[in-house]
Amino acid sequence: MPVVWRPDSGAALPDPGAILLSCFPSAGLAPTVAGHYMLRALNLPRIGALTSEDFPPLAVIQGGRVNPPVRAYGSKELVLVLSEFPVLPGLITPVATAILSMARQLKTGRVLGLEGVVPQPTEADEGEAEVTPSDEKVWYAGSGNPAQLPAEYRAAGVRTMDSGVIGGVSGALLVEGITASIPVGSLLVSATDVGYPDHRAAAKLIEVIDQVMPHIKIDTKPLRTQAEMIERALRAAVQSREKAPPGPQPEGLPIYQ
Repeated sequence: MPVVWRPDSGAALPDPGAILLSCFPSAGLAPTVAGHYMLRALNLPRIGALTSEDFPPLAVIQGGRVNPPVRAYGSKELVLVLSEFPVLPGLITPVATAILSMARQLKTGRVLGLEGVVPQPTEADEGEAEVTPSDEKVWYAGSGNPAQLPAEYRAAGVRTMDSGVIGGVSGALLVEGITASIPVGSLLVSATDVGYPDHRAAAKLIEVIDQVMPHIKIDTKPLRTQAEMIERALRAAVQSREKAPPGPQPEGLPIYQ
């Protein structure tokens, strides 16, 4: 079944030229954490949802309101497509196609997929603790001429992605964007992916978006404070495990969830 964009009845739609951000789970859940944080910080109202009979029968409850698994929020300058659940492989391209169709209907000026990626390890990384924070590098990949890195991204310290493979909805958006009339790109942040959300990588994505969209200002200090608290707790857990005497360990009780 196709994936369809359905606006909410009576919702205030964004102005033409708004930026559409796509936030689906990837490494460190960085895009999902960033999306939720922006949603709360900017108090964005829901404006619609992507629907398909092939989506899992899941409801997301927020503030007492029932939401479908893939929904959109917006203001005059920003549209946020958000999901806590990864898209099944057979639905990735239909979801990307629906997002671009939605972008055309809303007359957005740009589509930008947010993505967390795990950098390839180096020899210096070997033996490091698994709670080492991400180094917060951000890359940009666009469906247009790769040499044309937008000036605002360059000013924000974003690098051009020269080679690599991008999967998921962001990858499908880039492929579909080759022939799209709307500029399509992806911001990729280096993230840890060891079983807990990477709030630091999410904060970095938001800070880049702040610079790219100067009329949007979001304080990421609470997000970074939360990252530090999680990292301290994980280091303490690792140290406690290392000091514990060897012996049988209970099954089915992961250290972090």
